[in-house]
Amino acid sequence: MDTHNKSLRAPSFESSDIVLTGKKARLGEIDAINDAVAGPSHAIQSIAMGSTFNAIGTSGTVTMVAGHYINHNYIVDSTAGNDIHRNSSSEPATIHSSPSQPLPPEIFYGRDDLVSDLAGLISRTEKPKIAILGPGGMGKTSTALHLINHPTVIARYQERRFFVGCDALTSTEGLAQRILQVIKAAVPAGENLVDTVHRALMGAAPTLLLLDNFESVWEAESDHGAIRDLLLKASNASSASLIITMRAATPPPGVRWTYFESLPPLSPASSRDIFLAINGSCGKDLPDSDAVLEELLKELDYVPLAIHLLAQVSLGFSPRFMLEQWRERRTQILRLDSFTEDKLESVEVSVSLSIKSLERTGHAEAIRLLGMFCLLPDGLLQWQTRLGLVAQCLPTSPSDFLLLRKFALVYTTGNKLGVLSPIRHFILQHYPPDSEYVQCVHGIFWKLVGTYARVNFGPEFNSAKEALRPDIGNISNLIEHAVQYHPTERILDVAIDMSWHFYLTYPSTDILKMVSPLEPTADPAMRARFWEISGLIAYKQYRYTEATSSVTQARVHFLVASNDRKVAHCSYRSGDILRMQCQYPAATAMLTQARDEFLALDDPTGLGRCLQGLGNVLYMQEKYPEASARLTEARDEFLTVGEHLGATQCLRSLGDVLYMQSEYSEASIKLTEARREFLTMGEDLGATQCQHALGQILQGEQKYDEASEAFKDARAEFLKIGDRLGATQCLQSLGEIFVTQKIFSDASATLTEALDQYRDIGDRYGESQCLESLGEIFLAQGQRTEGESLLVRARDLFLEIGMEGDAARCFRKIGNVIRSEAEKSGFGKDGLQSSAEQSETEHEDAAVGGGNDDE
Repeated sequence: MDTHNKSLRAPSFESSDIVLTGKKARLGEIDAINDAVAGPSHAIQSIAMGSTFNAIGTSGTVTMVAGHYINHNYIVDSTAGNDIHRNSSSEPATIHSSPSQPLPPEIFYGRDDLVSDLAGLISRTEKPKIAILGPGGMGKTSTALHLINHPTVIARYQERRFFVGCDALTSTEGLAQRILQVIKAAVPAGENLVDTVHRALMGAAPTLLLLDNFESVWEAESDHGAIRDLLLKASNASSASLIITMRAATPPPGVRWTYFESLPPLSPASSRDIFLAINGSCGKDLPDSDAVLEELLKELDYVPLAIHLLAQVSLGFSPRFMLEQWRERRTQILRLDSFTEDKLESVEVSVSLSIKSLERTGHAEAIRLLGMFCLLPDGLLQWQTRLGLVAQCLPTSPSDFLLLRKFALVYTTGNKLGVLSPIRHFILQHYPPDSEYVQCVHGIFWKLVGTYARVNFGPEFNSAKEALRPDIGNISNLIEHAVQYHPTERILDVAIDMSWHFYLTYPSTDILKMVSPLEPTADPAMRARFWEISGLIAYKQYRYTEATSSVTQARVHFLVASNDRKVAHCSYRSGDILRMQCQYPAATAMLTQARDEFLALDDPTGLGRCLQGLGNVLYMQEKYPEASARLTEARDEFLTVGEHLGATQCLRSLGDVLYMQSEYSEASIKLTEARREFLTMGEDLGATQCQHALGQILQGEQKYDEASEAFKDARAEFLKIGDRLGATQCLQSLGEIFVTQKIFSDASATLTEALDQYRDIGDRYGESQCLESLGEIFLAQGQRTEGESLLVRARDLFLEIGMEGDAARCFRKIGNVIRSEAEKSGFGKDGLQSSAEQSETEHEDAAVGGGNDDE
């Protein structure tokens, strides 16, 4: 933080030319900017000058004479960096016009505990030396200002607490000059300025110096001996204490620091407090504003400067709009003025200061390495091991990494090496990594994908899932970047492999959408693989129309590639999709065709899969003995070839059949065994389906409290793994228990929620069941018109999907309503059928069974 007037920018000494930076309105000669959010580089005018020039700033005329900037009679700075205005006589000179001392900012959250702790440390330490470190924009200056204005610190140092801005200082003597100026010390003619600082502090009352932005002067000189000597003399004086703020991860060596730490990002709560303190009305009347704001602050990595600027520029806009702007324009929106060169008004200016330090010292490789790290939004995990891998293809990377950490452009915490979000997006826009560095990071992560993504359910699946899970965000980002800048068929292959892993864990087609532009030009085998996994994931997400289209395209490409086994698999999958759409005759025909294709190929696993599918169709048609026979036959085929997943799925389906036949004890044994086997092979979905089925058995045994707990546990697991249908079936089951317990208000609310979920998913059977149950609830409460209407809708929908038995049940219930009043037709006082009457009708299934069979 510089205490000089902000209208006057410090000179840059990168060349012999003097660069005077100002806003367009002040200089009037900056080229027109086409983009309304142009970067800072557009707002700089370079003016070659001689030894003398005049310019007009907001505080008056600024004159340079023989290397000095002079505003009125005050020497602002010196291009020589070590000159101070002295009298020609031997009398001591006094430095006049001491800069005003800044006050701590009013908007300050999340650092109070740190300030209190450091104030206590200062109060009980004889000569404390505090270094507040971290990257730009983390609030180092704000924290330091609050620290030197803390009551405990004021009590010790009274008025001798001095803020010394180091911005644009380029020499040790320049800093000494600034210190003497701030503390208003006399300078004897001809005396060394560093010694003068030491002498002035030795004879003074207790004094606290805050050297802000110390990195400016530290990095300006390659020989740190002189500046280190000044630090020691300033801090070791008997009455002196020292605080520095510095863009660095470690403080200058050679000094025994009492405390040094890098400031971490703010907490989510403190970030929100800062934002609302500046922009308290942002989206307050919008229902989703709180959640969107939380998401936006998270994407900024809770960096204080970024949050301050975001709050300012979002005045008058909704959080949703600002989130969209951030994702489209990133750090370009985090500035108050298109022409500003103030690091407190622009994240890009703040970050560029650190990058320019690397550029000036000729460390282009470090910037390129930083670009590579910025491709990893979740950071380089296991960073010490992986840096060794990086060094194999980029020999300078170890030393470049140390340099990046020194400048606080990267951070390490535990096993993670990361880059803060504002820095990451600025680098990707202005310093994108070149192909050599991109290929290096691709080599590391593509090997990870190749090792673990195609591991199927089994003993090694959980370890494979844990190996990939932390880096899924990184892999996705690398694929997206590669499609845009380095598109090859290899990227398509990696995306397909990762999508297989998603199919087995948390089904998602996001990566496939990223690489879809590469699919049309790939070879037939690759195109077939792309559409195959697209269809499987759509199937698991209950998007059956899309699944059918994708599987059909995959079958066409497999035919071109002469892969008959995969052609048969596509036939099987098409039949299974028809089953899930309740098109049972068509499903039976397609599964029979697939069975014949597998028989011709002598493929027992494929044959078992088709027999399993045919058994599930019979189950859905309530043909339980035939279903049991087919499922047992399929299980035997799977066991013959050691296909444990298929065998376990058949075991679960056999348990479902026994449940439907009210054989609860035997059903429980089979389902418990199946659940145990699913868990052993890491197949969470199958295990959770068994948990739901076991809850249904408890419900059938009228153990309602235990059943409710089982359904709640199963629903939580379904939601965790992303299975919406399973979670909705659990919700339906909970609603049915409320019906049985005659808690009609809860039953109606729960079943209505389940009905909405089924409609959104596209499960017409579940929708029909909920309509039937809701109709019965209305009848039970004497609302005959509403109840009859819902039963009619349920009956019609059952007929549409071929569930004639369910439709007949609804028809009988409608007939009972029409024929007589509830009392005359055998209903009890609560309007529900008696147990005797219910036993005379068929058993009612509370949920869909046998679905979601996985390959």
